[in-house]
Amino acid sequence: MCRPDELIKRSRWLSQVPEPMLPRTRWWALLLTLELYLCGCHSSSEKPTVAAPERVTIAVTSYPLLVMAETMAGSVADVELVITGDSTSPDWKPTSDAVQTMQKATRILISGGDYEPWLQRVTLPRSRLIDTAEGYYEQFVRIPDAVIHQHGPDGGHSHPGVVWATWLDPRLAMSQLERTRDVLLELLPESEGTIRSQADSLMNEIRQLDIRLDELALASAEANTVVLGDAPVYQYLTRRLNWRLDYVHLPKHGPLSDDDHLALQQAIRTHQPSAVFVRSTLAAELEGLQSDTEIPFVIIDLCEVVDDRQLLMQRLSGNLDAVGQMLANSKASGRMQSPGDQRGQMVE
Repeated sequence: MCRPDELIKRSRWLSQVPEPMLPRTRWWALLLTLELYLCGCHSSSEKPTVAAPERVTIAVTSYPLLVMAETMAGSVADVELVITGDSTSPDWKPTSDAVQTMQKATRILISGGDYEPWLQRVTLPRSRLIDTAEGYYEQFVRIPDAVIHQHGPDGGHSHPGVVWATWLDPRLAMSQLERTRDVLLELLPESEGTIRSQADSLMNEIRQLDIRLDELALASAEANTVVLGDAPVYQYLTRRLNWRLDYVHLPKHGPLSDDDHLALQQAIRTHQPSAVFVRSTLAAELEGLQSDTEIPFVIIDLCEVVDDRQLLMQRLSGNLDAVGQMLANSKASGRMQSPGDQRGQMVE
């Protein structure tokens, strides 16, 4: 389109042409022809500006969710784990930058199951907050002893009433993957083919873990296997194995106090478990204690923080490798226990 100021200038120029030199009819014809010509040139040189679509941003609160969302939509959306470094969501204190990131995100994906207790202390747009555990609330493992415990110089802390490490059960991980996939499909319909293809590939990997877990459960079905844990977080894994988990409450990262060591030693002597499940973050702390007993310590990676050395599926598979090795060793040494009470309990 011609600008109004250009039309005014051209009209003034034509109005200055003496009327005898240019009959009125021809004067208007010339004006129309000139305007059409000039406007056409002007419009062809200026193309309308089209705003680029705003890129979708996904904020997540757990490492497994980061892997799921990045695998399916990392090429077409920005996915960010708001909890960085060695911090983990249950004991994280949100920074102002992290809160702003979540507030600006297109969607915020959380793991649920009390994994984000800090949600009560921040203001987030609830319409964009997605609980990816929404489809399996009834499968949560509840902790009956959700009380405050004292651990060393850090003082007391409470253990939430729900076990949060749901991804240790491949079936729950598949449910979480499906929920995440559906959210991404809603946001990025133009990338449906890529999202579904990547989701199917990841689903197949998790399904293989599920098959292996069933095989481990079948291999130990004739015995009542009891393991002692440094926390109740392994219950989704032991529930699928049909094993009983007794547990103490130890700090997540250490250092462990003398009282912590004594509590674990006493529990081992009292319960004589087939094995002790220990978080990878405490492996070094408990190395000396492991050498003093014949009962094996099985290192379980809870997959809470990013590890550039291994992929998520490799880490989860490594857990099953460790469980399988413990099972084989226990059978060989005769440590498998006879049938009894299957209920897990906290060791006082």
